[in-house]
Amino acid sequence: MTTAPKGRGTLATLVGFLVAGVVAGIAWAVLAEPMKYTVVRVDDRSGLSADEVAASAAFGVLVTYAWVSGLVSAVWAAFATWRWGRQGGNAVVVRTAVGASLAAFVAWGTGVLLGPPTPEVGSLPAGAEVPARLGIDAYGVLFVWPVAALLALLLVSWLMLPREPAETLQTTDAA
Repeated sequence: MTTAPKGRGTLATLVGFLVAGVVAGIAWAVLAEPMKYTVVRVDDRSGLSADEVAASAAFGVLVTYAWVSGLVSAVWAAFATWRWGRQGGNAVVVRTAVGASLAAFVAWGTGVLLGPPTPEVGSLPAGAEVPARLGIDAYGVLFVWPVAALLALLLVSWLMLPREPAETLQTTDAA
């Protein structure tokens, strides 16, 4: 049985995380409900306004990013660990953490690019709704990627570890 060179597993894991980041970014852009601004016109001035209910949608954008990221990251990390992580070692953990961290930024960038553009009033009438641009203002949510990936790696590694038989207790009769 031949094994693939170690570099191939590292490259496949990292490229897979980048592709997973793009997929998660697309899913985030499609599934997130961005905050809606209302066009307000007063005399010759115009602007955008959001009430408290609309502003709460910004939290929903973060939650959507978090669950999409956690799911995609855990699935890819589990597969990559199962497929290329059998040799174990620190390299598996490092490449999983680095790949997931890079994927977090790729997903963020992809979602922002594919989501609604920066809101502009333009010639919109007063009362029109304009979606806000997708974004992350709580940067801690980016840690969902590496945390989910490392938890999946831990679970798959634990399931793949060889098991040693439990020692049986030998009792001796003392006469």
